[in-house]
Amino acid sequence: MTMNLHLHRMHIRALGLQTRIICLVVFIVACVLFLSSYLDSKLSEQAFETDIRDQTVSLAQELAAGIAVQQIIGAPDALNKEIEAFQRLQRNLHSLAVFLSSPQGPALAASTPGASQAVPEPEVWHGILQGRVSTSLERFHGTRLWKVTAPILLQETIVGAIQVRSSLETADRLAARERRQSLSIMTVAAMFIVAGLGWYLQHHVSQPIQTLVQTMARAEAGNLGAAAQIARHDELGRLAASFNRMLRKIQQGYEEKVGLMARIENFNRELQAEVERATHELAARHEDLRQAHTQFFELQRQLNRTERLAMAGQWAAMMAHDVSTPLNAISGHAQLLLQRSDLDAEATDRLKIIEVQIARVVEVLQTLLTASAPAELMRKPIDTNQLVQGLLNLLAPVLSRKRVTASTAFASDLPAITGDAAQLQQVLLNCLVNALDAMPNGGILRITTQRGIHRYQSAIVGHQPERTASDYIAISVADTGVGIAAEDLQRIFEPFFTTKAYGTGTGLGLSICKRIVKAHGGHIAVESRVGTGTTFYIMLPPMKE
Repeated sequence: MTMNLHLHRMHIRALGLQTRIICLVVFIVACVLFLSSYLDSKLSEQAFETDIRDQTVSLAQELAAGIAVQQIIGAPDALNKEIEAFQRLQRNLHSLAVFLSSPQGPALAASTPGASQAVPEPEVWHGILQGRVSTSLERFHGTRLWKVTAPILLQETIVGAIQVRSSLETADRLAARERRQSLSIMTVAAMFIVAGLGWYLQHHVSQPIQTLVQTMARAEAGNLGAAAQIARHDELGRLAASFNRMLRKIQQGYEEKVGLMARIENFNRELQAEVERATHELAARHEDLRQAHTQFFELQRQLNRTERLAMAGQWAAMMAHDVSTPLNAISGHAQLLLQRSDLDAEATDRLKIIEVQIARVVEVLQTLLTASAPAELMRKPIDTNQLVQGLLNLLAPVLSRKRVTASTAFASDLPAITGDAAQLQQVLLNCLVNALDAMPNGGILRITTQRGIHRYQSAIVGHQPERTASDYIAISVADTGVGIAAEDLQRIFEPFFTTKAYGTGTGLGLSICKRIVKAHGGHIAVESRVGTGTTFYIMLPPMKE
C-alpha cells in the first residue's frame, strides 16, 4: 500500500505544468458548478415543497369550507363520498380524513383508503380548536408527504377538522431531473474548458517555456551566446528578456573572469618572485641576527669572565693585604732572632731558611697583586651615539624576546670622547642587562645622550674641580622596572653587594663599572624609586681639542 502511494505521488510530481493547471482549473470549475447546482437544486426543491404545502393548505381549507356549507358533518356516508370525490380530482392527494370534536377529544368521522386512523396529537388538536392550521412533513413507505390539518367551522364554531396528506413525489422527480441536467451542463462545460484551456496553454505557455528550457540547455552546454526568441509582452516575454540579459551578464562576467585569472596568474608569478627575494633577505637578516646573538653572548661571556677575574683580583688583593702583615711580623721576628749571639749554627740556618721562604711568599703575593691590577686603557676617539646605538642593535633580539620597548633620544651636537671602547661598552652592557633583569614582565627602556646634568654639579666638582657639569657627555639608561630601595642605593657600587637573588649576580658588575668610568675621568650615578624604575647616569669628559 505504501509503495503504491509512493508511486502515485511520483506520477503526480511527473505531471507537466500544463496538465497541472488544467486539472486545477477543472477541479475549481467542477467545484463551483457542483456547489451552484446543489444550491439551485436545494432552492428549487424547497420552492416545490413550499408550493405543494401552500396548495395542500388551500385544498384543506377549501374542503373544510365545502363540508361546512353542505352541513354534512354529521353524515358519515356523505362525508366519505365528498372526500373521495375530492381526492379523485386532485392527483397529488394521498389521503383525507375528517375528525369530529367531542368532549372526549377528536374522533374519526370519515377517511379515504390508505389514510392514517390515528387522531391528531393533543398539541395539534389544541391549535385546531383555536382556529390554527397545522402543517408537518412526514415519510410514508419511502414517500415524503405534507400533512395539513385545518379546522371545520360551522356557524363560527369549530366542530371538527379535515386532515389532508399531499405527496411530494412530483417535486422529488423534478429536483432529480434538475440535478441530472446540472450534471450534464457541468460535464459539457468542463470539456469545453479543458479543450480551450489546453489549446491556450499549449500555444501561449508550454511552447514559450519549452523555448526557455532549450535555451537554458544550450547555455549549460557552454553556449553563453544563446538567446530565447520569445516576442511577447506578458510575463513570459519579460522572463525571456530577463533571462537573455542574465546570459549576457554571465558571458561578460566569464570574459572578465578569464582576464582576471590571467592577471592573477601574472600576479602570482610576480608574488613568487617577491617571496623569493624576501626569503633571501630574511635569510640574510636571520644570519645577521644569529651573528648579533653570537656577539651578544660573547660580550656577556666576556663580562662574566671580567667579573670573575675582578672578583678573583679583589680576593687576591684582600688576601695579599691580610697575609702580608703577619708575614712581615714573622720576618721581623726572624731577623731579630738572627741577631742573637747565643744561637747555634743549626738554629741560625733554620732561621735563614724561614726568612728566605717568607721573602718568596711576599714576592708571589706582589706578583698576584700586579696581575689583578686593572688593564691599561686603549684610548681612542669614540662617537657616543654610535657606541650606544651599536649596543642597542646588538641587544635588539633580546629586547624583543623580553617584551621590552627601547626608545632613544640622542643629542646631535655631542663632541667625541676619548676612551677604551670595549670597556665603555662593558659599562653600558652592564647597565642594560641590569635594566632587563629589573623588567621580567617587559617594559620601556629609554636611552638618552646629552650635554651634562646640572643636578650632579657637586659630584663633578668634587671629582674634577676644573670642570662643570655642562663640560661632560651624559648617557642615561632608564627602565620602568621594580626599582631599588633607598637604603640599597648607598651601597649599590660596593664590591660583592647585589640586590639580585642568590646565584644570579656577583655584586661586582657596578663596582667594575664605577672603576672603568673613574679611569676615564668620568662619574656614574643612579636614581631609583621602588615600583617606578631606575636610571643610571654615565658622565664622561669630551675629547680634548
